[in-house]
Amino acid sequence: MSERLLRAALHAARLHAGQTRKGGEVPYVNHVIEVAHLVAADGAGEDAAVAALLHDVVEDTEETVAGIGAAFGPEVAALVDALTDRPGWTDLPRGERKRLQAGHIGGADPVARRIKVADQISNLRDVSRLPAGWTRAEAEDYAAGTALVVAACAEAAPALADLHGREMAAFLARPPHDGHTLEDADAAR
Repeated sequence: MSERLLRAALHAARLHAGQTRKGGEVPYVNHVIEVAHLVAADGAGEDAAVAALLHDVVEDTEETVAGIGAAFGPEVAALVDALTDRPGWTDLPRGERKRLQAGHIGGADPVARRIKVADQISNLRDVSRLPAGWTRAEAEDYAAGTALVVAACAEAAPALADLHGREMAAFLARPPHDGHTLEDADAAR
């Protein structure tokens, strides 16, 4: 591991300290580490792994794109900027937010799109791993949103897009926390 990558991991850990993923006590930094791992395993370079570690800091902390640029370079800052939701998106309904993300990231640098696919895989996995934090409707809505975003990025990361498809199939086959499968819920509607 390079010194720069280690600095990015420590920076992300400091900035996300005390934050947890929805539905559990899992430290938020685990998410960004998983995203960086997915991107690196897909063969991306160091800038991509650094940006993956930092991809949520502008949205979730006081860090700025300029601060990232000063610490990690303009390439990483540009990637993080492309991955960051725009002001006002946070308060939108999840479906609308995901549609905006898909439209925004669809025209972004291929490296940013690769990171975004890895981000959506990690998010989908967390919906599966931490079911108590999600109602059935929230989980289904979120999963559909990840698929929309991945579709906008798939050509930049075909292997990761395929992995997302496998994760989606596993998510749909897994019984939610109330013991019913998502297919059971569809049949009951």
